[in-house]
Amino acid sequence: MQLYNAKVADILRCSQRDESFIQSREEDIFSILKLLGFKNYKRLRNTVPALTNIWYYYLTSYGKLQTLGEEYTGIVRFTRQNKIPTKFTQLLWILFYVGGEPLYDRFLEKLKRSIKNSKSLTHNARIKLINLINYLKENKVVLLRLHYSIFYIYGKYYNVSNRMLGIKYILLRQWLQDDSSTQSFNILGKASLVYLVYVLMRGIYLQRDDVDESTIRSYSNSAVCSLCTENRKDTCATSCGHLFCWKCIYESLNYQQFCPICREVIHPSRIIHLQNYE
Repeated sequence: MQLYNAKVADILRCSQRDESFIQSREEDIFSILKLLGFKNYKRLRNTVPALTNIWYYYLTSYGKLQTLGEEYTGIVRFTRQNKIPTKFTQLLWILFYVGGEPLYDRFLEKLKRSIKNSKSLTHNARIKLINLINYLKENKVVLLRLHYSIFYIYGKYYNVSNRMLGIKYILLRQWLQDDSSTQSFNILGKASLVYLVYVLMRGIYLQRDDVDESTIRSYSNSAVCSLCTENRKDTCATSCGHLFCWKCIYESLNYQQFCPICREVIHPSRIIHLQNYE
Protein backbone atom coordinates (compact mmCIF):
# COMPACT_ATOMS: atom_id res chain seq x y z
CA MET A 1 0.00 0.00 0.00
CA GLN A 2 1.44 3.35 -1.07
CA LEU A 3 1.34 6.10 1.54
CA TYR A 4 1.17 9.83 0.82
CA ASN A 5 2.52 12.32 3.33
CA ALA A 6 0.18 15.15 4.28
CA LYS A 7 1.38 18.59 3.20
CA VAL A 8 1.76 21.70 5.37
CA ALA A 9 -1.64 23.10 4.35
CA ASP A 10 -3.36 19.78 5.19
CA ILE A 11 -1.82 19.65 8.67
CA LEU A 12 -2.57 23.32 9.40
CA ARG A 13 -6.23 22.92 8.41
CA CYS A 14 -6.43 19.83 10.61
CA SER A 15 -4.94 21.64 13.60
CA GLN A 16 -7.15 24.70 13.14
CA ARG A 17 -10.28 22.54 13.03
CA ASP A 18 -9.31 20.74 16.25
CA GLU A 19 -8.34 23.96 18.04
CA SER A 20 -11.60 25.63 17.00
CA PHE A 21 -13.66 22.78 18.44
CA ILE A 22 -11.63 22.63 21.66
CA GLN A 23 -11.89 26.40 22.10
CA SER A 24 -15.68 26.21 21.74
CA ARG A 25 -15.85 23.56 24.46
CA GLU A 26 -13.61 25.67 26.71
CA GLU A 27 -15.96 28.63 26.33
CA ASP A 28 -18.91 26.40 27.25
CA ILE A 29 -17.11 25.24 30.40
CA PHE A 30 -16.12 28.82 31.30
CA SER A 31 -19.78 29.85 31.00
CA ILE A 32 -20.81 27.08 33.40
CA LEU A 33 -18.05 28.02 35.86
CA LYS A 34 -19.16 31.66 35.84
CA LEU A 35 -22.66 30.54 36.78
CA LEU A 36 -21.18 28.66 39.74
CA GLY A 37 -19.57 31.83 41.08
CA PHE A 38 -16.53 34.02 40.46
CA LYS A 39 -14.40 32.19 43.03
CA ASN A 40 -14.86 28.85 41.30
CA TYR A 41 -14.20 30.42 37.94
CA LYS A 42 -11.00 32.11 39.13
CA ARG A 43 -9.79 28.92 40.86
CA LEU A 44 -10.42 26.56 37.94
CA ARG A 45 -9.98 28.69 34.83
CA ASN A 46 -6.26 27.85 34.39
CA THR A 47 -6.94 24.10 34.44
CA VAL A 48 -9.82 24.14 31.95
CA PRO A 49 -7.71 24.34 28.73
CA ALA A 50 -5.53 21.40 29.82
CA LEU A 51 -8.48 19.25 30.90
CA THR A 52 -10.40 20.04 27.71
CA ASN A 53 -7.45 19.01 25.53
CA ILE A 54 -6.94 15.81 27.54
CA TRP A 55 -10.64 14.94 27.28
CA TYR A 56 -10.75 15.60 23.52
CA TYR A 57 -7.61 13.68 22.55
CA TYR A 58 -8.33 10.86 25.00
CA LEU A 59 -11.68 10.20 23.32
CA THR A 60 -10.19 10.45 19.82
CA SER A 61 -6.46 9.77 19.39
CA TYR A 62 -6.08 7.49 22.43
CA GLY A 63 -9.15 5.55 21.32
CA LYS A 64 -7.52 5.12 17.87
CA LEU A 65 -10.13 7.35 16.26
CA GLN A 66 -9.59 10.35 14.00
CA THR A 67 -10.00 13.79 15.49
CA LEU A 68 -12.48 16.14 13.84
CA GLY A 69 -9.61 17.88 12.07
CA GLU A 70 -8.11 14.61 10.84
CA GLU A 71 -11.49 13.45 9.56
CA TYR A 72 -12.07 16.83 7.90
CA THR A 73 -8.75 16.74 6.01
CA GLY A 74 -8.68 12.97 5.43
CA ILE A 75 -5.44 12.26 7.29
CA VAL A 76 -4.38 9.68 9.90
CA ARG A 77 -1.51 9.41 12.35
CA PHE A 78 1.41 7.12 11.56
CA THR A 79 4.75 6.46 13.25
CA ARG A 80 8.13 6.68 11.53
CA GLN A 81 7.79 2.93 10.89
CA ASN A 82 4.54 3.61 8.97
CA LYS A 83 2.38 1.97 11.63
CA ILE A 84 -0.61 3.17 13.63
CA PRO A 85 0.67 4.56 16.98
CA THR A 86 0.03 2.34 19.99
CA LYS A 87 -2.15 3.51 22.87
CA PHE A 88 0.96 4.02 24.99
CA THR A 89 2.49 6.25 22.29
CA GLN A 90 -0.75 8.22 22.04
CA LEU A 91 -0.82 8.61 25.82
CA LEU A 92 2.73 9.97 25.79
CA TRP A 93 1.73 12.31 22.95
CA ILE A 94 -1.16 13.71 25.03
CA LEU A 95 1.18 14.14 28.02
CA PHE A 96 3.78 16.07 26.01
CA TYR A 97 1.19 18.03 24.00
CA VAL A 98 -0.74 19.25 27.05
CA GLY A 99 2.00 19.39 29.67
CA GLY A 100 5.12 19.90 27.56
CA GLU A 101 5.78 23.48 28.62
CA PRO A 102 5.45 22.89 32.40
CA LEU A 103 7.63 19.77 32.07
CA TYR A 104 10.22 21.82 30.15
CA ASP A 105 10.25 24.51 32.87
CA ARG A 106 10.48 21.96 35.70
CA PHE A 107 13.28 20.09 33.97
CA LEU A 108 15.32 23.29 33.58
CA GLU A 109 14.66 24.32 37.21
CA LYS A 110 15.73 20.89 38.46
CA LEU A 111 18.83 21.05 36.29
CA LYS A 112 19.63 24.53 37.62
CA ARG A 113 19.37 23.35 41.24
CA SER A 114 21.64 20.39 40.58
CA ILE A 115 24.22 22.70 38.96
CA LYS A 116 24.06 25.14 41.89
CA ASN A 117 24.62 22.32 44.37
CA SER A 118 27.33 20.60 42.30
CA LYS A 119 30.73 20.40 43.99
CA SER A 120 32.54 19.06 40.94
CA LEU A 121 32.01 22.22 38.85
CA THR A 122 34.02 25.39 39.22
CA HIS A 123 32.30 28.66 40.11
CA ASN A 124 32.72 30.05 36.55
CA ALA A 125 31.35 26.84 35.04
CA ARG A 126 28.26 27.00 37.26
CA ILE A 127 27.64 30.64 36.31
CA LYS A 128 27.90 29.87 32.58
CA LEU A 129 25.63 26.82 32.79
CA ILE A 130 23.03 28.66 34.87
CA ASN A 131 23.06 31.55 32.39
CA LEU A 132 22.55 29.04 29.57
CA ILE A 133 19.60 27.46 31.36
CA ASN A 134 18.04 30.89 31.99
CA TYR A 135 18.56 31.71 28.33
CA LEU A 136 16.82 28.48 27.22
CA LYS A 137 13.92 29.15 29.60
CA GLU A 138 13.45 32.79 28.68
CA ASN A 139 13.67 32.11 24.93
CA LYS A 140 11.37 29.09 24.78
CA VAL A 141 8.92 31.01 22.58
CA VAL A 142 11.71 31.69 20.07
CA LEU A 143 12.73 28.01 20.18
CA LEU A 144 9.11 27.02 19.54
CA ARG A 145 8.96 29.36 16.56
CA LEU A 146 12.19 27.78 15.35
CA HIS A 147 10.40 24.41 15.40
CA TYR A 148 7.53 25.87 13.37
CA SER A 149 10.00 27.23 10.81
CA ILE A 150 11.39 23.73 10.33
CA PHE A 151 7.82 22.45 9.98
CA TYR A 152 7.08 24.98 7.22
CA ILE A 153 10.16 23.80 5.34
CA TYR A 154 9.77 20.02 5.67
CA GLY A 155 6.07 19.73 6.55
CA LYS A 156 6.06 16.70 8.85
CA TYR A 157 5.81 17.46 12.54
CA TYR A 158 3.57 20.41 13.40
CA ASN A 159 3.77 19.98 17.18
CA VAL A 160 6.91 19.40 19.25
CA SER A 161 5.21 16.34 20.73
CA ASN A 162 4.82 14.89 17.23
CA ARG A 163 8.51 15.39 16.54
CA MET A 164 9.55 13.83 19.86
CA LEU A 165 7.50 10.68 19.26
CA GLY A 166 7.87 10.54 15.47
CA ILE A 167 4.13 10.84 14.77
CA LYS A 168 3.47 12.09 11.26
CA TYR A 169 0.32 12.49 9.16
CA ILE A 170 -0.58 10.34 6.16
CA LEU A 171 -3.29 11.12 3.61
CA LEU A 172 -5.94 8.47 3.06
CA ARG A 173 -6.35 9.49 -0.56
CA GLN A 174 -3.81 11.17 -2.81
CA TRP A 175 -6.38 13.43 -4.48
CA LEU A 176 -7.05 15.09 -1.10
CA GLN A 177 -3.48 16.39 -1.03
CA ASP A 178 -3.27 20.20 -0.97
CA ASP A 179 0.10 21.09 -2.52
CA SER A 180 -0.86 24.58 -3.71
CA SER A 181 0.91 26.49 -0.93
CA THR A 182 3.87 24.20 -0.25
CA GLN A 183 6.41 26.42 -2.00
CA SER A 184 5.15 29.54 -0.24
CA PHE A 185 5.38 27.86 3.16
CA ASN A 186 8.87 26.64 2.29
CA ILE A 187 10.05 30.19 1.54
CA LEU A 188 8.34 31.50 4.70
CA GLY A 189 10.00 28.80 6.79
CA LYS A 190 13.47 29.51 5.44
CA ALA A 191 13.13 33.27 5.92
CA SER A 192 11.81 32.77 9.45
CA LEU A 193 14.58 30.28 10.22
CA VAL A 194 17.30 32.74 9.21
CA TYR A 195 15.75 35.50 11.32
CA LEU A 196 15.27 33.31 14.40
CA VAL A 197 18.82 31.99 14.23
CA TYR A 198 19.96 35.62 14.12
CA VAL A 199 17.83 36.42 17.20
CA LEU A 200 19.25 33.46 19.13
CA MET A 201 22.83 34.26 18.14
CA ARG A 202 22.34 37.89 19.14
CA GLY A 203 21.03 36.78 22.53
CA ILE A 204 24.05 34.54 23.05
CA TYR A 205 26.40 37.36 22.01
CA LEU A 206 24.78 39.74 24.51
CA GLN A 207 25.41 37.30 27.33
CA ARG A 208 28.63 38.47 28.94
CA ASP A 209 30.47 36.51 31.60
CA ASP A 210 30.42 39.52 33.88
CA VAL A 211 26.62 39.87 33.67
CA ASP A 212 24.91 38.10 36.55
CA GLU A 213 21.79 35.97 36.43
CA SER A 214 19.35 38.65 37.61
CA THR A 215 20.57 41.17 35.02
CA ILE A 216 20.08 38.70 32.19
CA ARG A 217 16.59 37.87 33.38
CA SER A 218 15.75 41.57 33.67
CA TYR A 219 17.03 42.28 30.16
CA SER A 220 15.18 39.35 28.61
CA ASN A 221 11.85 39.99 30.28
CA SER A 222 11.65 43.78 30.57
CA ALA A 223 11.49 44.96 26.99
CA VAL A 224 11.22 42.10 24.48
CA CYS A 225 7.94 41.01 22.90
CA SER A 226 7.71 37.21 22.75
CA LEU A 227 5.91 37.31 19.40
CA CYS A 228 8.16 39.55 17.31
CA THR A 229 11.28 39.09 19.54
CA GLU A 230 11.95 42.82 19.29
CA ASN A 231 11.66 45.62 21.86
CA ARG A 232 7.98 46.09 22.66
CA LYS A 233 6.09 48.97 21.05
CA ASP A 234 2.80 50.22 22.51
CA THR A 235 3.02 47.67 25.30
CA CYS A 236 -0.22 45.98 26.30
CA ALA A 237 -1.10 43.33 28.87
CA THR A 238 -3.37 40.30 28.63
CA SER A 239 -5.71 39.25 31.44
CA CYS A 240 -3.22 36.50 32.33
CA GLY A 241 -0.47 39.06 32.92
CA HIS A 242 1.77 38.66 29.85
CA LEU A 243 3.12 41.66 27.90
CA PHE A 244 3.22 42.06 24.10
CA CYS A 245 3.32 44.71 21.42
CA TRP A 246 -0.19 46.05 20.78
CA LYS A 247 -0.04 45.13 17.09
CA CYS A 248 1.53 41.68 17.66
CA ILE A 249 -1.04 40.40 20.14
CA TYR A 250 -3.98 41.66 18.09
CA GLU A 251 -2.66 39.94 14.96
CA SER A 252 -2.19 36.77 17.01
CA LEU A 253 -5.73 36.94 18.41
CA ASN A 254 -7.15 37.31 14.92
CA TYR A 255 -5.70 33.86 14.22
CA GLN A 256 -6.45 32.11 17.52
CA GLN A 257 -7.89 33.65 20.68
CA PHE A 258 -5.60 32.43 23.42
CA CYS A 259 -2.40 33.67 25.02
CA PRO A 260 0.68 32.61 22.98
CA ILE A 261 2.58 31.87 26.22
CA CYS A 262 0.20 30.23 28.73
CA ARG A 263 -2.64 29.29 26.28
CA GLU A 264 -5.34 30.92 28.42
CA VAL A 265 -8.36 32.03 26.40
CA ILE A 266 -8.09 35.77 25.68
CA HIS A 267 -10.69 38.03 24.09
CA PRO A 268 -9.46 41.14 22.22
CA SER A 269 -11.74 43.36 24.30
CA ARG A 270 -9.83 42.35 27.46
CA ILE A 271 -6.43 43.55 26.22
CA ILE A 272 -5.16 46.48 28.32
CA HIS A 273 -3.05 49.16 26.63
CA LEU A 274 -0.41 50.30 29.15
CA GLN A 275 -0.17 54.07 28.83
CA ASN A 276 3.25 55.66 29.50
CA TYR A 277 4.67 52.21 30.36
CA GLU A 278 7.98 52.67 28.47
